[in-house]
Amino acid sequence: MTRIMVMFRRLISFWGECKRLSDVNTKFPSVSVESRVMFKGSLENLDMGENVKIQSGTILHLGGGSWCKDTGEIRIGDDSVISPNCVIYGCGPGGVHIGKRFDCGPNVSIFASRTDYLKDLNSHIFRAVHIGDDVTVFSNVVISPGVTIGSGAVITAGSVVTRDIPKNAFAGGIPARVIRKHTGRGHVRDY
Repeated sequence: MTRIMVMFRRLISFWGECKRLSDVNTKFPSVSVESRVMFKGSLENLDMGENVKIQSGTILHLGGGSWCKDTGEIRIGDDSVISPNCVIYGCGPGGVHIGKRFDCGPNVSIFASRTDYLKDLNSHIFRAVHIGDDVTVFSNVVISPGVTIGSGAVITAGSVVTRDIPKNAFAGGIPARVIRKHTGRGHVRDY
């Protein structure tokens, strides 16, 4: 009997995922969503531009729980690519705002909230994340709450972004810092 219950629960879960994907495809017809993409929270808190691609295993948390003050938001601009196994937590006031032509590698994590460990494990800090147009973020990067990444910036693989990165900057490290910056004429200047 237990085996039948497990199979029944999996079937119900699968049906729910198919229904959710259908709702996303209806709301955003030009968006490509691969298998095993999870949308947590209300789709009312999601806005995606034209030709966005979200690859398999990605989680988009749109807020809506009591722990995040029943709020949240994720905006993704036109022609952006979210690679496999990324996590975007747009929970709480402010959310995550991503510009046009965003490109990220696999396993990138973007958080608009974090646990306030100085208070207790049930308290959270919420800060909006803003990512400009034409930003490239390589694999395994973590972007912390409250960060703004300027248009044209490039973040190197494995970085942890804890503070703002200006436009047209190459940044990397733990914590990420600006390594070089475009001069606007195709040249790069060391910092």
